[in-house]
Amino acid sequence: MKMEPGHFFYDLLVHNEKFVAKSEDSQFSAYEEHQHPPITMLTCADSRIQGNILGMDLINKVFTVRNAGNQVARNKGSLAYALTALNTQIFFILGHTNCGAVSFAAGASLANIRKHAETKESSSVGPVKSEQKKTGGIQLVSSKGESKTISNLRKVDFSAASREVQREMLPLTIPIERGIARMVKIGDEKKELAYLSQTNVDYQVEKALEYYGDRVKEKKLTIIGGIYDFVGAYSNTRGRVVVTNINGIDEKKKLQENARNFCAADATLDKSSETYKLCYKLIEEKVSRI
Repeated sequence: MKMEPGHFFYDLLVHNEKFVAKSEDSQFSAYEEHQHPPITMLTCADSRIQGNILGMDLINKVFTVRNAGNQVARNKGSLAYALTALNTQIFFILGHTNCGAVSFAAGASLANIRKHAETKESSSVGPVKSEQKKTGGIQLVSSKGESKTISNLRKVDFSAASREVQREMLPLTIPIERGIARMVKIGDEKKELAYLSQTNVDYQVEKALEYYGDRVKEKKLTIIGGIYDFVGAYSNTRGRVVVTNINGIDEKKKLQENARNFCAADATLDKSSETYKLCYKLIEEKVSRI
């Protein structure tokens, strides 16, 4: 999509004026001096991921931090300010399907695995199977041969990226290498790529617990990981935000149990309402994992 500067000015000035026209002065008075967001959201910088997917008014509710691959270590200062100075109670780490940063890291990981295998082969005294030569002993090929996902990820040319891009994205190879061996057993291209994003979110939750685990233990903070699924990897319904991790819990039944317990413990929710019943039903569908 191409945009001329004139079109940007048109969109900015006209659409902002529409926002101003439908806003009351009292709305701005509520936060003109201080912000009081209950949620910190760390998400990917990808243009397909915008706040309106949460379906709520985000102003003065969500402190948003963004970077390629929703990496906790990349914005430690901003996150520390939100979580410890503003004392937000929810830390939501949101990844997404078909993440370019994850694919970049996967391509680099596969190249590293092959390089390691070649080094191992050159120092080996015995014969090394051809498959092991390519994968360093990691099983990347099923009985049906190399998956389309692996073949496509091998084509990602991470070496052509600038030094700055590589510096930002290569730390993602740590979680991605964890997920690659498990990914090839899934057998569905959409789910395979989504699984890598899910593995990355798990790792980012793990890092967040390293930094802010004490706040979780003191019940001052809940860390929630999720995936924005716009390809239909988790269900046939596109556009859903799926919760995949709560405070490091990554087993589906336990996740759903925790989500129900959180809802049941919230005295502000009307347990007899139809929307609460809908929420309870959606936990079965939208608190899930691959």
